[in-house]
Amino acid sequence: MQLLKRIVAFTLVELLVVISIIAILASLALPAITGALIQGQATQSLSNSRQLYVATFNMAADSTSTGDTNLGWPADTGGTWTAWATPLVGGGYMTTNDFAKMLSAPGIMRSTNTAIATAGSNALTVLNVGESSSMQAVFVKSANFVTPGTAPLAVAKPFGAKAFIVLRKGGDGSVFKGMQGTNTSLFATDDFTNALQ
Repeated sequence: MQLLKRIVAFTLVELLVVISIIAILASLALPAITGALIQGQATQSLSNSRQLYVATFNMAADSTSTGDTNLGWPADTGGTWTAWATPLVGGGYMTTNDFAKMLSAPGIMRSTNTAIATAGSNALTVLNVGESSSMQAVFVKSANFVTPGTAPLAVAKPFGAKAFIVLRKGGDGSVFKGMQGTNTSLFATDDFTNALQ
């Protein structure tokens, strides 16, 4: 007597049900994954802004010790992008390639050829602070955060309305959630000066 063996396998319907369940779970997890990715990118930009801060701080310290008025904080070097960036790169505080990398983020990539001479199209915005500015004055912010008391726009590069960064002249900085831009207790309007042009 021969026994018939039954083959156990998924039917097409069962397979489609499993695939649809996986797709639903993936769609539920996608916003969290995207948010974590943006937070990671913002944290990288905060690290980049700290590198710009350290290089500028060293340049300002050299200005104090040598009396060279071409060196210093942005407002002390003439208050323009070129007057600040040229000695920063040319003085050996940062290489041209590193400077371009510091100003880059997803959606805003800087060319090494125009990194020194151009302002306004970077992931980070450098503000016109000087030696006499308070330690609470904002030195660097991400380009998507424009006005204190206003949340970043969803289409603003590099992080849209999800996150922004702020680094103060005192060296402290943070990654903020986009909705925190409307919190006027975090930022006073006089902490922000004009951006370098």
